Amino acid sequence: MFKQIPRIEIDEIVDKAFKNARKKALSSKKNINEIVKEKESIRVTVAGENLTESLFKVVDRYPSFDRLPPFTRELIDIIVGIDKLRHNLGAVSFAINTINSIKIEYIKNIRRTKSPQDASYLRKECYGRYISILKQIEKNLKYLNDARDKLKNLPSINPDLYTVVIAGFPNVGKSSLLKALTNSEPEINSYPFTTKGINISSFKYNNKTIQVVDTPGLLDRELSYRNHIELQAISALKYLAKLILFVFDPTESCGYSMQKQMSLYNEISEQFIGIPFIKILNKSDLKEWGFKEDIEGIKISAEEGENIDLLKENIEEILFNYFEEEVDYFEKD
Repeated sequence: MFKQIPRIEIDEIVDKAFKNARKKALSSKKNINEIVKEKESIRVTVAGENLTESLFKVVDRYPSFDRLPPFTRELIDIIVGIDKLRHNLGAVSFAINTINSIKIEYIKNIRRTKSPQDASYLRKECYGRYISILKQIEKNLKYLNDARDKLKNLPSINPDLYTVVIAGFPNVGKSSLLKALTNSEPEINSYPFTTKGINISSFKYNNKTIQVVDTPGLLDRELSYRNHIELQAISALKYLAKLILFVFDPTESCGYSMQKQMSLYNEISEQFIGIPFIKILNKSDLKEWGFKEDIEGIKISAEEGENIDLLKENIEEILFNYFEEEVDYFEKD
C-alpha cells in the first residue's frame, strides 16, 4: 500500500519542473519571435503543473484512513499518528492549491506585459514564489517521507481470515514458533524486541487459509506505559485474534521470571475474555528449567520442532469447533 507513495525531495522536483518547462517552451510551434510572452507563460504553466503533479502523487496515494480496517488504522496511528498524517497531507494539499493560484495569476500578468523583458522578469518572480511555497512545506514533506518509510513494510493482513496471534514476553521464542508452524523465515535473534513490528504468515487447514501473526514482545505493565512496539501487539490481539497462543519460557533465559510471565498471561486472558488461549511452554530442549512448579500447557521446542504436530492438533481442534459454530450460525440465519 505505502510502497506506492513516492518520496519527495524539493530540489529534485523543482529541477525537473523547471527543465520540463524550458523544453516545452522551446519546442512550442508558436511564433516565439513574436510572442516571447507566450513562451514565458508556457514555462510558468508547465513548471506549476509539474510541481503540483509531484505533490499530488503523495496526497492521492495515501489511503482513506476512515475506510481502512480498524486494525490497520490503529496500527498506522500507533506508528506515525493519523492526526499528524492528516495535518501534513493537508499542508501539501494547501501548497498544491496555492501553486495553482500563483500559476493562474502570473499567466494573466505575463500576458498583460508590454515587453519581453517584463514577461521574463515575471516568470522568474513566479518561480521564486513556487520555491517559497515548497520551502514552507519542507518539514511537512520530510514528515511524510519518514512516515512512508515506516509504513512501507506494513504487513498485508486480511481481517476476514481466521487469525491465530502469538503473544508473550520478548525473547520467549514467538518468532521461532511462527517459523515452526508456517515454515516462514522471520528475523530470529537472541535479544529482546527483535520483532519491532508485526510478522505474518499462514498455513492451510481443510482448504482454509489460517493467518498466524507474530507480535512484538509484551511487558507486564500498565497499557499507558507500553511503547509503540508493544501497542502493536495489543492491537493485533484486540482486532485480529480468534485464538491466542501464549508462549512461556520456563527456562527464564528470556530474562523474565515465570511469575512475571504468569502475571502477564493473567492480565491478557482477563482483558480478552471469550478468545480461546493455548498455553505453550517453549524451550523444552533445554534441560534446566528455571521454573520447577507444574503448569498446564503444551511443552514444545520451537527451535527443534518438538511437539509442533501436537500443538497443531490442538490448534486445529479449536479451529474445527470455531468453523462448525460459524457454519451453524449461518445455517440458522
